[in-house]
Amino acid sequence: MRPLLLLLAVPALAVLPGCGGSLDGSVSVAGSSTLLPLMSSAAGTFSVANPLARVDLKMTGTGAGFTALCDGIADIAGASREISEDETARCEAEGKKVVRLLLARDAMVFFTGASNAQPACMTLPDLYALVGPESVGVARWSDAQQLAKSLGSSTSLPRARLVVVSPDSASGTRKLVEDIVVKPSAEKRGQDAAIRQDATRVASDQVMLAEVVRAPTALAFAGYATMRPWEGTVRAIEVDGGKGCVAPKSETIRDSTYPLARSLYIYVNADSLRDDPTVAAFAQQVVGTAAADDEGSVPLGPEAVAATRDALDAATGGDLTGT
Repeated sequence: MRPLLLLLAVPALAVLPGCGGSLDGSVSVAGSSTLLPLMSSAAGTFSVANPLARVDLKMTGTGAGFTALCDGIADIAGASREISEDETARCEAEGKKVVRLLLARDAMVFFTGASNAQPACMTLPDLYALVGPESVGVARWSDAQQLAKSLGSSTSLPRARLVVVSPDSASGTRKLVEDIVVKPSAEKRGQDAAIRQDATRVASDQVMLAEVVRAPTALAFAGYATMRPWEGTVRAIEVDGGKGCVAPKSETIRDSTYPLARSLYIYVNADSLRDDPTVAAFAQQVVGTAAADDEGSVPLGPEAVAATRDALDAATGGDLTGT
């Protein structure tokens, strides 16, 4: 989603002792496009202090970010999900140790065109019936009614044209939807935990938005940080996880009352973090930007921010200042 290759001459706002804003190394960042606004903001601030340093941002998906990190192509991977056991094993096989840093809160948001008033709220069975593996060929929302009802839903789905728009397979958001929304019902019914095969898969956030604008009754999903700037053009659908309908908002995401809330992370090459001043300083800048700004995602509370800064300080041997 939202593929981008951005080369910036960047300095460090948060500098190492003795550097005095003189960092002249480079840092490569890959991963989730959900984190692109935050990473871009951090890189912009970073460039004010050390014009000789460089940041390479290539945000094409969480899975791609982990691959780049394990292969030694990226120093930092932005992630909208936790690293999997297979991905961890791959990094270990390549001799790469990684450090996980919690950055912010976010959520998976299902949305449709702003002019499409129904449904206002959906249950997890509704979502499975619309986007899961058994929904292949379902061309109207109401065509999923019978399956949703058999799973315990009482939602009335509209008789409107349905096009499901999904991030591509590299997306951490897609993987989480498969794990959290699709998998529980799929396993009970002997189905694969996968998004329907006939979904429109897009690798760009802007293409996703264009698809929903073109087909206002489409059903799409993305991260809250991605969807938030589109409010007014699209309408987020409330989700009932068993305790009533909840809208995705900063407060419901922060306290996890919104059922599809999640965390955002960066994973950093441990050797780079310890030995490369530019990587260490940029990681600190990202943590600081996430704590201070609301770049679409939801900032952590003070205690969580302090824990992340402590983890970063420990990983760098306690050499960073300005935390």
